[in-house]
Amino acid sequence: MNQFLKMAVGCLLLTGILTGCGSGDNSSGDSAGATDQDTSITVGLDPYNYATMPAYLAKEILAKHGYKVEIKNAQVGILFAGLAKGKIDAFIDIWTPNLHASYLKKYKGEFELAGTFYKNAPLGIVVPKYMSKVHSIPDLKKYHDKFDGKIYGIEPGTGMVMTTEKMIDEYKMDYKVVKSSAQGMLGQAKKAISEKEPIAFLGWHPHTMFKRFDIKLLKDPKDVWKFDSVKVGVVPDLKDNSPTAYRLFSNMNFTIEEVEEWLVQMKNGKEPKELAKAWVKAHQKKVDKWLGK
Repeated sequence: MNQFLKMAVGCLLLTGILTGCGSGDNSSGDSAGATDQDTSITVGLDPYNYATMPAYLAKEILAKHGYKVEIKNAQVGILFAGLAKGKIDAFIDIWTPNLHASYLKKYKGEFELAGTFYKNAPLGIVVPKYMSKVHSIPDLKKYHDKFDGKIYGIEPGTGMVMTTEKMIDEYKMDYKVVKSSAQGMLGQAKKAISEKEPIAFLGWHPHTMFKRFDIKLLKDPKDVWKFDSVKVGVVPDLKDNSPTAYRLFSNMNFTIEEVEEWLVQMKNGKEPKELAKAWVKAHQKKVDKWLGK
């Protein structure tokens, strides 16, 4: 936050124009009261579509209250480090207490968890439903050769890949994780499913994969894949410097079904920015409640 405050002050000294760098001027008609707030903030967005709409909703809502919001795209590990160092002001996709446990431990005390977007998000290993004899993770061990000892995953260093590696150890499975990207993994899944071939890959809600493919989430007797809540992390001084943003991040919440509906619309060509505008317009009472009005 200090970096952005310095930029705003410098801009005021040079130009004398309050709006030049997103200052705390309340001329936008902010009924929540943005006066004396630091209204330039950066929101971290990781490369997963389910996080896109919450980011653009926050940007749309805060823009109406005099804020200048920059969305910064980066990998999960980079965003956690950026949040801890104050390079970004909020990271809106923190899975807790399990999936991002290593990052939460590494950066403990360096940022605050402000609010919960949604709870009990199902995730784990999925296979096509035509794999009729595979119902649980131990079945992967039984049918090792059919799956060629591979589980297809996403980017290295992500919570899901690290949990998959932990699962392999817990179940004593002779498997390896094929690390790629979400797009690459789903491309591999699409190819295998079109040919009715065996494949095991990472699956989670919210996502359109459960609408695109006829797949099932495997049972997990050892409970390695504990369901998480998705929270937003903020820098420690956000509450004091940007209280409107802090209230929003503390109170925003959605259902998994809502997020998946946004994903379907985005898949059908709708732009997140336009979806966010339409949603805010249609749900103003909910937005007002989030802002404490």
